[in-house]
Amino acid sequence: MSTASIFRIFEEGSCVGMFMKNIRWKLVLLWAILALIVLSVGSYCYDAYALRRPLEKKLELDPHVLKVHISNSRDKIVIALRLKYVDDLPATYSRLNEEVRATLVNRDYEIVIEDDSAEILEKAYASIHYYIEEARIRGNFGEMADKSQAVLNDAGLEDFGLTVDGENIFVQMRVGDNYLYRVKMLKGPLGGAGT
Repeated sequence: MSTASIFRIFEEGSCVGMFMKNIRWKLVLLWAILALIVLSVGSYCYDAYALRRPLEKKLELDPHVLKVHISNSRDKIVIALRLKYVDDLPATYSRLNEEVRATLVNRDYEIVIEDDSAEILEKAYASIHYYIEEARIRGNFGEMADKSQAVLNDAGLEDFGLTVDGENIFVQMRVGDNYLYRVKMLKGPLGGAGT
């Protein structure tokens, strides 16, 4: 079969050429747009009613959670949790994180802990922030704890705690009815993801 005969197959008079002429492109485009709309609405409904609402309800049942707000960031789901004052922030955070992980399975997420801070607490945290960031980089957690405790003892706080587990550094402080929580990831972007 020569090259010329192969090209003749695709000429206008051939079956393929006639088939392409008979396609109603406007109808195909309309169906493609409708399919895209249905998939988008389905994805939104799944996200809102099969993931977000059940997760919000589960988290709101926790006795330490005052408020839950779930939103989407560019590449992850952001769960903002307003907590009451807790004596053991690492245990509370771990319990809530496991609940989120079990619901969202393989989706990327970030938990943001909201508190009821005051200026004295913000200043106290600012005074130890560099020790925490240095410990995240260098791993000198004992030195971080010693330096932070020395600074915080003089800050006039009623209570403070600094805890490190395998994933995060937890800072909690309290004065009167105000309290501050910070959760800094050991691995990840500097500045922390869960503040």
